[in-house]
Amino acid sequence: MTSVQERELLRSTKALDGLRANSFAAIVMLLLEFGLGVGVNLYATLPTSDHGRALLPAFGNAVTGGPAILATHALLGTVLLITGVSAVVRASLLRRIALIEIASVSLLAIVDAWLSGARFVGTMANGASLAMAVATGVSLLCYALILLIAPRSPMRERTS
Repeated sequence: MTSVQERELLRSTKALDGLRANSFAAIVMLLLEFGLGVGVNLYATLPTSDHGRALLPAFGNAVTGGPAILATHALLGTVLLITGVSAVVRASLLRRIALIEIASVSLLAIVDAWLSGARFVGTMANGASLAMAVATGVSLLCYALILLIAPRSPMRERTS
């Protein structure tokens, strides 16, 4: 094997390992986010001053003026946005269409959940709460699919 091939193999291995780690971290965060969301829905009292606010002001007030569980939920949702972008970038570096598409669907689901959450804070609409839960499920499924279909790291197969 030439040094160019070895470098390419190492790059591919790092990219696959990174995507797998990114996907697993996203699954853990999504499960935490789901639990926090249930807690907010059942136990948190949202300030009535938030009703009727637009998306960004509702998010800002949730983080700065809401109950701690709501602030944690909103901030973790924002971290999930970054995690979703990272997964799309990592999948793109691998140049594998199926992984790119699945990571993109997951990112869109996270964006939908984030927007639905900001809408929920501003309107307290049950539909917004349901949209968050469904989008979380879609995103969880996508990251699990990535873990299932991403090929084993080529470098690891050589050493096994």
